[in-house]
Formats: sequence, C-alpha cells, structure tokens
Amino acid sequence: MVKIFDNIISKKEQEEIKTTLLLQSPQRGFTWFFKTDVTLTGNKHQKRPGFAHVFLNDEKVCSHFYRLVEPIVSNTAKKIKIKVKNVIQARSFLQLPLNKDYIGEGVDTPHLDRFEPHLVFLYYVCDSDGDTIIYNYKSKDKNDIPYAEDVEELKRVTPKQGRVVVFDGLHWHTAEQPTKDVRCIINFNINGKNIDKFNKL
Repeated sequence: MVKIFDNIISKKEQEEIKTTLLLQSPQRGFTWFFKTDVTLTGNKHQKRPGFAHVFLNDEKVCSHFYRLVEPIVSNTAKKIKIKVKNVIQARSFLQLPLNKDYIGEGVDTPHLDRFEPHLVFLYYVCDSDGDTIIYNYKSKDKNDIPYAEDVEELKRVTPKQGRVVVFDGLHWHTAEQPTKDVRCIINFNINGKNIDKFNKL
C-alpha cells in the first residue's frame, strides 16, 4: 500500500519550509550537516554525499524547527484516518546534482530507515528529479535483507513540492540521485501501531 497526497499543507506553509531549508541565511539559524552518503554511512559501493538536518530523534525534539514541519504529520494522519501518537524520528536530506563519473551508475542503495514496524511519511520540499522508488519486498526482521532479484519496483514517485508519500516502512526503498535539480525531502518515521489500519485503506 502506497498513498500519495499533493498539497498536504497550504502553499504558504510549503513556501515557508522551502525558504527556511533552502533559501535562508545562516544568521536565521537553520543548519545542514554533511553526510558522506545519504543512505548508508561508510558505503563502499557508492558515493552519494549530501546534507542532513535532524528535527526529532527517538521521539525527542532536537531542533526548534520541528514546529515548522509538524503540520505535515498532522495533515497526513488526517488523510489516512489514523492517530499519530509517536513520531520516532524526523529528518531532512538535501542532495545536490552530481557528475555521473563521480557517483557511478544506478540508484542509491536500497534500505530501510528502521527495522521495527513503522510508517514513512516522505515529504518533498521542492520540485526536482530523483524519483523515490519503493520496492515490493517487505522485511520480517533485521536479518531479512533481500537479494537484488527480490526487489522489483512497487511504486515510483517523482518529487513535487507539497507532495507526501506514505508507505509501510518495512518496504525496502531508495531514491535516484538528482542530476538536474536540488533534491530535498523531509522523512518522518511514525510508530507502527497503525500499520494494519493503513494497509487496509
């Protein structure tokens, strides 16, 4: 089950988020932290550097900018008719278009954000290339890592400002590296108590 909703927040809220994350001067306080790979730390197979900002981790707010992005969670929860009591983590990632000779071929390494049951609310800060790819393979536990032939595409989603995609977080997923535009997303991992209800929608 994959659900996509456009304009999950108002245009004014979309622009405020985009301005804060992408156009703001450093004096206003929003900071990005460099990551050598946006998917896996110490990835020997690919070079996919980018930047990250953590809004919330282990259910604890660690950035005062979380208030800015929280309406994405509440509005998405209303759309899928669930109550969200626990956001496990909320992070933003910024990827820049890079030379193909540097990053190599293929998509970013398929991964799970977490191995316990959870929902993913993935919000797109701006229009860009670099599709999100959700695979048909769903892991049962942390030792259940699929072979490449097991991960056929289930859904491909193109980044569009204001769009949110919702899916069961135990589905392996990844992204294409942007080659034309800056790709910026906000990723929310939601406590898995409502997964059964979501999957029945």
